[in-house]
Amino acid sequence: MTVISHKYLLCGSAIKAVIRTSKSGFEAKLKAGETVFDDSFNICEPYDRKTHIFFIPADMLSGGEVLTLSLKRHKRLPFISRRSFEFSPVFEDENELIKEYDSGISIKKEETETVADGVIYTRLSCEDKKSAPVIAFRFEIDTRKATLYTGTPGDGYKSVNVKAKVPEMIQSAVANGVNAVAAVNADFFDMFGDCHPSGLCVKNGKVIANEKTDRPFIGITADGTPVITDLNESSDIVPKLYQAVGGLEMILKDGELNDWGPLEPFSYVRHPRTAAGVTKDGRVILLVVDGRIPEYSNGATLVDLAKLMQSFGADRAINLDGGGSSIVYTKNGAEFELRNYPADLFRPRAKLIRKEFDALLVTKL
Repeated sequence: MTVISHKYLLCGSAIKAVIRTSKSGFEAKLKAGETVFDDSFNICEPYDRKTHIFFIPADMLSGGEVLTLSLKRHKRLPFISRRSFEFSPVFEDENELIKEYDSGISIKKEETETVADGVIYTRLSCEDKKSAPVIAFRFEIDTRKATLYTGTPGDGYKSVNVKAKVPEMIQSAVANGVNAVAAVNADFFDMFGDCHPSGLCVKNGKVIANEKTDRPFIGITADGTPVITDLNESSDIVPKLYQAVGGLEMILKDGELNDWGPLEPFSYVRHPRTAAGVTKDGRVILLVVDGRIPEYSNGATLVDLAKLMQSFGADRAINLDGGGSSIVYTKNGAEFELRNYPADLFRPRAKLIRKEFDALLVTKL
C-alpha cells in the first residue's frame, strides 16, 4: 500500500490534513510532535474509505515539522497489518482550490412550470466550461403560500431500522392529509446499518433524532419561517422548529461560500447533489443536480453547488444527501411523477430509486 497524496490547508485556528491511500480498510492516526490525532471523520462518502482527515491546532506546526501517519488494518477485517509514513506539510491556497473545484456550470435553457400556487419548478439544461452537459432541477417556494414537511417512512416518528423510497413517503403523508405537491430527498443516513439519520430530524414539532447534533440543518419554525443554521449559532432554536432535516455542509452563509469541503474527494469529485437554500426575503430554493451519466449529466462539486445556489439568490444553503439518493418528484394530477434520473454509483444507468430515511416534501398551505 502507498500514499497517493497528502495535502494541508490552514482553516482558521486549525490545519486540515487530508491524506489519501491506495487501499481502504485501515484505521489511521497522525502524529505531530508527541500528540496523536485520530481520523476526524470519513463519513461523508460511503464509497471512499481511502481518505483520512485530521485537524491539527495551527500553533503546533510552525514550519519544518515532520508528521507521521500510522495505519492499522481495521479490526473487523481478516488480516492485521501496520504501515507508517512521514511527511513535511506543504500548504494549499484556498482561492486556488476554489478555482480548481469550479466546473464553470452555466445555464443554457430553462423550462419552467407552476406546480402549485407559490411553487415554481424549473428544469435547467446547463453546460460546464468544457461544454459537457449538466441537468439540474430547481424549486422556488414562496413560504407565504407553501412550506416544507419532513417526510418519513410510513409518515411515522421512528428513527432507527426504518426506510422507504421517497414516493412511498409522499403517499404515506398524503394518506394522512398532507397536501404535498413535490419532494426531494433529504438527510444523509446510515445506509449500511440501522438507517438512522445523520443530523437533526424534526416532524410536526417533535424531535425524532439528533437533538444535539453538530451538523447544520434546514427547518421551518412554528410561525412558518424557514431557517438554515446549526446549534453553535442558534443554540435555543430546536424547540421553535416545526419541521427540520439535517445536512452535512452549510455551503453558503451570508451569500458567500462557506463550508465546501476543501481537499476532500467528496467535495471535488462531481456527483449527483441535492441542496436547500433560503433567500433574504424568506423564499426556499431546492436544487437537485443529476450526474454520473456523462452523455446526459456530469454532476457537480460542492463549489459548483454553492455557486448555483448563490446565482439563484440564496443567502444560506445546505448540502443534503446526494449520489444515488438525489431524487425529484412533482405532482401530476393525482399521481407523483419522477422528474430526474437517480444514478447509483455502481449502476448509474439503472435508474434505481433508493430507500432512504427522510425527505423534504413541498406542501400547500
